[in-house]
Amino acid sequence: MAYFFFLSREFLLLWCIFTTAFSGPSTPVVSRKLMDEIYTTVRPIKTIVELNTYRPLSLQIAGNIKTTSVETTTTTTTTAKSTTRTTTTPRTFDGNEPLYRLDGSNGQACILLQVDALITVKFRTKLGDEQEANIYVPKDATVTGNCDSENFVTMSLKWKAFVLSWSFAKTPGGERWYVDKIELTYNSSDRHFQHIDQPNKTIRLSTGQKHSPTLFPTPVGKSYVCEEEVSIPLSDGKNNAVLLLRDMKLQPFKFKNNEFAAEFSCKLLSARAGRDETAPVAVGSTLAAAVLLTITGYAGWRYFKVKKVKYDTME
Repeated sequence: MAYFFFLSREFLLLWCIFTTAFSGPSTPVVSRKLMDEIYTTVRPIKTIVELNTYRPLSLQIAGNIKTTSVETTTTTTTTAKSTTRTTTTPRTFDGNEPLYRLDGSNGQACILLQVDALITVKFRTKLGDEQEANIYVPKDATVTGNCDSENFVTMSLKWKAFVLSWSFAKTPGGERWYVDKIELTYNSSDRHFQHIDQPNKTIRLSTGQKHSPTLFPTPVGKSYVCEEEVSIPLSDGKNNAVLLLRDMKLQPFKFKNNEFAAEFSCKLLSARAGRDETAPVAVGSTLAAAVLLTITGYAGWRYFKVKKVKYDTME
């Protein structure tokens, strides 16, 4: 009986397999029921669902980067920071200062002046206050002058209401040239003189060369050079101004070419001035000592001479 039951099970299983292979759509339902009845243990149905793995999406808009993820969301924002910085550069001089040139009748340069010049004019307002006006000599100033004389030449720089005139001369022996006079002429109604107490006047200030030392004495054929700032007072006895010359290079009485000649530094003048001041002191001291010794010796001689004469007379 048991053997028959075993054969029946095997026969039924083969029948189900063939029926499933050649039957219609409704057969699988019957076959599954039969299989459920035959097998006491049925495996649970395992359902596998595959989910796609999403990569983070990157979106870049105008420099801002936003990163989005399925599980977490991270937002990173980068902003360009703009900084405005104002830097005040001190005024420096590198040899590119304005060049003023006056040509002679032959078309070649007669006077060359390269300088950065500032004029500080003092004036009084209607309220009685003391004020100062700073005027820069522009690089486009009009240059005029006269180079006809061999021993005396002039050059003027003109702009708006101002005229800055230079006069040059030679020493009697013709070995050196120097600045004979600097003169500033201006109109007191210029915009630099706000609320001035005396408007609409022509004011003329100068160095007063008759009472001042010779300016910039230089050997003829050489150019005067001074990197230091030179301050030159200008006055008419009532009004005052100061002419500041910085990084100056000057040469009048040119006759060879249109370039500056060999340089003569203002430092040499300073050293020479020191020696000139020392020499008179030394000479004066020596002379005083010689006079003192002479007087002392003569007094001693007279003393002993007179004493001897009296002694001889008494005998």
